[in-house]
Amino acid sequence: MLDAVRRFSCVFLTASGEGAARLNHRLSQAGIRAYHAVDTREAEVLLGITRAKVLLIDIDRTFEPWLEILQKLEESHPRVPKVVLTVRGPDVRSLILSKFALDVIPKPASLGDLFCALECAHSLALEINDPERVREREARVMAAIRALAQPRTSVAAWRFIRRSVSAMMDRVTHGWWKFGCQRTRKQHAGA
Repeated sequence: MLDAVRRFSCVFLTASGEGAARLNHRLSQAGIRAYHAVDTREAEVLLGITRAKVLLIDIDRTFEPWLEILQKLEESHPRVPKVVLTVRGPDVRSLILSKFALDVIPKPASLGDLFCALECAHSLALEINDPERVREREARVMAAIRALAQPRTSVAAWRFIRRSVSAMMDRVTHGWWKFGCQRTRKQHAGA
């Protein structure tokens, strides 16, 4: 059992009060506080007034249709990672993963899977919402882009360029001599 200090909190959207109390008891042992919401309006209010940055949704135990719930919450809170619990098949789970949620946990869920999904969602929420981490991530991305944009020139390529420039300068000097501008290569370079 972990110490009593809460590590992070989440909002748990389900119509089952008994299931929410049971899950809150299990999550609190891991240091995760779960606020219970019955509908989407209550979940939006809890996300606004608490420090919860993760949304856990049981789409099988809600009053509203699950697709409507996910669409509403995605529109109103796109930067909040969502973890979904469901007994539905793999086709529905893949749809939810592709459009709405960070992770889908099939029921009956093991606590280890649920803890790992919530930890991952919490890490993502920190990454998304922390301005210092956003700046660090932008700096890392820009450094990678700049590194790819700079041409990687080998030693052989530099030798070729040096010889080519030297040959061009010989031609320029020859052109100057040919047209009566009696200047040497050094004079031309210094001009």
